[in-house]
Amino acid sequence: MPVIPTRFQVQFGEVFPVGAFVLGVEPSMAFSDNPAAAKQQERDKETGQLVWIVRALDANEDTARFGAEFKVKVTADHQPVPPEKANGFPFAAVEFEGLTVTPYANAKGRIAHSFRATGMRAPTTGRKPAGEQKTAA
Repeated sequence: MPVIPTRFQVQFGEVFPVGAFVLGVEPSMAFSDNPAAAKQQERDKETGQLVWIVRALDANEDTARFGAEFKVKVTADHQPVPPEKANGFPFAAVEFEGLTVTPYANAKGRIAHSFRATGMRAPTTGRKPAGEQKTAA
């Protein structure tokens, strides 16, 4: 029987065409149904690497009405370091490498998705603000 993939590779610019900003990085703690158990950092089931949660902000103001903050789980042996902040700007611009999306639905029929990545870096391509996008002549 063929294996149905649950994670789908996506291009950062396709999902975040205006870009994104890092708000913070923290370890993702593994779930345990035993409240007395020692807390342990989550490990990726496919790679065995540690999992880190990167809180980020979508730079597209049109998506802000749906909640501009999102989380990306990054798998890495060591805590990922956000790119440098631009002069005077409170957040660092970021691109996620190896970005995947996992769609899911819960028992109540809510459809949602989660993001994973293999790393993050400073943006490598300049983006034009939404009002300055190329238009066909």
